Amino acid sequence: MSDLFSSLSAGEHFRDLACVGYYDRDTGLAQGFAEAAEAIFSAWQSRARSNDRLLPPIAYNYRHALELALKQAIRQAAACRQLAGDDDPGLTRQALDAHFKQKQRHRLGPLAQQLAGLLADLNLDELPPDTTHLLHSVHQLDPTGEAFRYEGHLKTSASHVDVTRLVERFRDAFGIIHGGVLAVLDQYADFLHEMREAYIPG
Repeated sequence: MSDLFSSLSAGEHFRDLACVGYYDRDTGLAQGFAEAAEAIFSAWQSRARSNDRLLPPIAYNYRHALELALKQAIRQAAACRQLAGDDDPGLTRQALDAHFKQKQRHRLGPLAQQLAGLLADLNLDELPPDTTHLLHSVHQLDPTGEAFRYEGHLKTSASHVDVTRLVERFRDAFGIIHGGVLAVLDQYADFLHEMREAYIPG
């Protein structure tokens, strides 16, 4: 018996088809969730009156995009430490993924702290205060990753929220981590590879 995707692998029009698994690890997944949040926000803006039901999906998709971007940044920073000669077994991808699954799970605050420590170890710039504040604020609202998915889990006393300003803050934080930190870590990894090739024989 074929799975759902396999049963729908043929389309009448090529434009209706999407490639399965065609993305760049969590980097691409994070971008997809951020784009989904922006698409929902565009739908929210297009209505004459607010559609309150769209607030949780907007927040959830951006929250998940940030989580994926943080985890990818942690993996890349750990890989840079390995390239620099650190043989700590906790830096391997397998160890990190186990750590994410068993301890960090979906908690943005601890993930942000873990990334901050790795960036400091590499003598790279820390996250901007506004980004760190946003990550910890979202963690306070949703420490388990369930607040925007299920009724009754959101930890807030607010009765209203400015969705446009909320999206701007999500967008800025995502841009810093996904567009900034990941790019810096890519460049730093390239530099470390070049140093190893230039100065380590064989």
